[in-house]
Amino acid sequence: MSSSDGSSAGGEPGQQEIWEDWEDNESSGFKSLFSDARFSSLDEVLQHDHNLTGFSLKSYRAQHGLDQVCTIRLINYIRTAVAAGQDPVPGLAGSQQAWQTDDSYLQPVLADDELMFYDWEQEEEGEQEDGQQAGGSAAAGQVQPSAASSQQRLQEENEALRGMVEALKAVVLQGEGVSELVADQSADAEGGASAGGASDSTAAAEQSQDRAAAAIDASYFDSYSTFDIHREMLADKVRTEAYRDALEKNPGLVSGARVLDLGCGTAILSMFAARAGAASVVGIDGSEQIAGVARSIVEANGLAAHSGGPITIVSSKVEQLAALPAAAPVDSKLGRGQVGGEDGQQVDVLVSEWMGYALLFESMLSSVLHARDRWLRPGGALLPDIAKMYVAAADEGASGLAFWKDVYGFSMEAVRSSLKADALQRAVVRCVAPQHLLSEPACVHSLDLATMREAEQDFTSPFTLTPGAGPKEVHAVVLWFDTLFSERFCAQHPVCLSTGPSGTPTHWMQTVLVLKQPLTWAPAAVAGDTPGVAVAITGQVSMARSKQTHRSLDIVLRYAPRFADGSSGEEQVTLYGLGVHS
Repeated sequence: MSSSDGSSAGGEPGQQEIWEDWEDNESSGFKSLFSDARFSSLDEVLQHDHNLTGFSLKSYRAQHGLDQVCTIRLINYIRTAVAAGQDPVPGLAGSQQAWQTDDSYLQPVLADDELMFYDWEQEEEGEQEDGQQAGGSAAAGQVQPSAASSQQRLQEENEALRGMVEALKAVVLQGEGVSELVADQSADAEGGASAGGASDSTAAAEQSQDRAAAAIDASYFDSYSTFDIHREMLADKVRTEAYRDALEKNPGLVSGARVLDLGCGTAILSMFAARAGAASVVGIDGSEQIAGVARSIVEANGLAAHSGGPITIVSSKVEQLAALPAAAPVDSKLGRGQVGGEDGQQVDVLVSEWMGYALLFESMLSSVLHARDRWLRPGGALLPDIAKMYVAAADEGASGLAFWKDVYGFSMEAVRSSLKADALQRAVVRCVAPQHLLSEPACVHSLDLATMREAEQDFTSPFTLTPGAGPKEVHAVVLWFDTLFSERFCAQHPVCLSTGPSGTPTHWMQTVLVLKQPLTWAPAAVAGDTPGVAVAITGQVSMARSKQTHRSLDIVLRYAPRFADGSSGEEQVTLYGLGVHS
């Protein structure tokens, strides 16, 4: 992986430490849903919770007919509410509650949650068998499930649980040694099934994953077929003018070149390239509807290839494109000979506006790298070619939660608490005013699109943040990115597209990671030996493409306060999601 400003990506050791830290707690027993108490047995913790609140998890399951997956959602819903200082019990009334279908509650709140990994349905079956034996002849008349149906149900439950483990692995496992260990354990667990059954189960699971990925892709491309989102992007002057300047102010790069515009949308970048003198431009978009619109726009501007212009629009996922449209031979000022190489299947410039929230949301970078390896000629240019990611500490104003403390003289703490509980599971995307930042930014990751491997999108990087003034309370870590059209390819006019809080706001805004508890810090000269006042925050940020939800992003923030005497406070680890749904 690339390093940036001395901050090594160093993913594998840090990620293995996270996983090992989580595994170290596996034998810590059953933790109460409503307190910090832990017990050695399930019965003890359930009795404790019932005595404490009057709530019985076992009875609630039976009354509402919850299966294993719904029980996991219930456990994480309760833990989330309790962690946010809310009473979860009112949200349990009625037969249909939002948490019952919210897949975010499949993400563990506790890494060592024995309640979540307990086989509730096996215990239920045991209780039913005991009741049937006690019922004598009455039980004899009941129809028992067949062995085949029981095996099928167990396979389905196993797939669901395995999926949750994969969601964790997507975030905290990148080291090959740890991944191999888990793979070996999974293989051992499957060893008890027949070869035919295991093969059928694997094939069914793969087909299900493929269908889910296809559905999410369809939803993703469909979201770009509406005009509102294209207006938002085109109206983003920071974004659009950066691409315009990179293409039009570097004639030595673009004039006479064959250009590939990946994710062309309304074809604005294709038309910039044509105006800059490109000999041939191919625009590719995965949305058939928007590709049709792009063709109409290009034709209306006299730039369509069939009428003598340079631009051809193709509707396809780039991974499924068998060949580029043919380009006519031209005499190139740049000595390229035929545009696109001898077979017309290479391009000189690959341009794409691929960035998502937190840079990597939507996973479009994988498509760019595929296009680079398949279509870009050796030595060809990528626009942009460098991406850098930054973090900084921020106050409560960065998250917007402070608004609810005083609304026309009234406290709306209930709203603030609810939003904070959600923000501890899902990253918040919003514009952060620069006055809410409490530190200088730290660069945590850098990507060189010309040389990087696809796996480098998933990373863990360390950071250290120090206060500019204080004492002040840190409530969040803010993340943003810059993309560079560097001198390597844009020698005549390099461009930097920044999405940071100090610049003009962009449609990407910033990504806010809300802390579980605020911490107080101040410069060392001010903090001195004051108890509980930190002089720095040290930690790691990890990002990984979600293996469970295609195009979604998992972010793990691991941090601890550091004090003037060199000691560190309690370390916190939080998993945030940025999701795309089918």
